[in-house]
Amino acid sequence: MKIAWSIKIPKGAKLKVKNGQSVLEGDVIYEYHLDSIERLPLMGWQNLGLDDRKTVLSQILKRTLTKGEFLWKGSWFNNISLNSPGEGKCKGVDEFGNIELETEKEEIYLAPISAKNIRVEDEKIIFELRGTEYEAKGINELKGWGDFEARIVDDLDLIGKSQIRQVVMIKDHLEVAIKAEAVGVSGLILIDVPKENEFEDSDIPVVSMEKSEAEKLIKIVDGKKAKVWINASAAKVLLVLE
Repeated sequence: MKIAWSIKIPKGAKLKVKNGQSVLEGDVIYEYHLDSIERLPLMGWQNLGLDDRKTVLSQILKRTLTKGEFLWKGSWFNNISLNSPGEGKCKGVDEFGNIELETEKEEIYLAPISAKNIRVEDEKIIFELRGTEYEAKGINELKGWGDFEARIVDDLDLIGKSQIRQVVMIKDHLEVAIKAEAVGVSGLILIDVPKENEFEDSDIPVVSMEKSEAEKLIKIVDGKKAKVWINASAAKVLLVLE
């Protein structure tokens, strides 16, 4: 079946792909530059006199500060010292005594999967894929991509660093699932694992599947590596066939 998978394009992002082109996994889809200002309480500022405030501002304005950096110390008379509560370029101090720190963020979004054709629309990029969906039960509300080796893991010794960024299918054993989460897998498919709700707060997508449904997934992959999209919030597992 044909499947359309989309990503939202942040406002102001610079696209690196064109409508109708093919992409490979790891290709740059867009670049994004964001400036943001954080306001943090500058402890001791409100106790300074007007002249001291002017002195401090003349020393820190437009400077890039680090968190905890020593900014100013008064005389023995007022005994007030100031330290930066955060990091970034100082834009000033507001009337409430909050220092304004500007930070820059560069974001590059890489294609998580190859596609023969993409569509570029106003606010999203659509990957046109061929695949099939499988029913599952969402344990949490997360979603994400991962490689899948189409096998059921039921032994602690079969879990290791080689599973990093993979979606792992685990049967029966809670301790195996816990170890897989710890080594950094990208998602979990659980089959008859007791206490599965312990993964509700996991930071990776987690679903459970009936054994019969899992066996269908394994059979169609037929021992090859494949890409799967786990959508725990929609209770679906998408297998990409091409």
